Amino acid sequence: MIRRFRCSGCGRYHNELPDCLVPYKHYEAEAISGVIDGVVTSDDLDSEDYPCVYTMLLWIRWFTGNLERIEGYLRSVAYELSDYDQEVLYSQVPLLESIRHRSPCWLEQIIRSVYNSGGFLLPVYY
Repeated sequence: MIRRFRCSGCGRYHNELPDCLVPYKHYEAEAISGVIDGVVTSDDLDSEDYPCVYTMLLWIRWFTGNLERIEGYLRSVAYELSDYDQEVLYSQVPLLESIRHRSPCWLEQIIRSVYNSGGFLLPVYY
């Protein structure tokens, strides 16, 4: 179920992205993060619905192509949540890496933060 909200400012409707979905992807976020982390490879035949090698390469390319964009969105959200503390903006510690090491559902958290704050990630071009 996808929840819809109406903005009190502009009056437009907005959809809330559930944790398990990644926009424009046909697999769940858990499968995609497994490929990005190197846990799921082309040798894994645990599931009859595993992605092909080409799909896995596209996911990795999509993720690496959006690294700077993701980091920027995460810093923006953290900046707002920290009551505009500028240390968040100029910190040398990558927020993406700290989230990846802290949470097994890191991709779901990142995607939710990016898209539910009005941002987007670029698609992969073939």
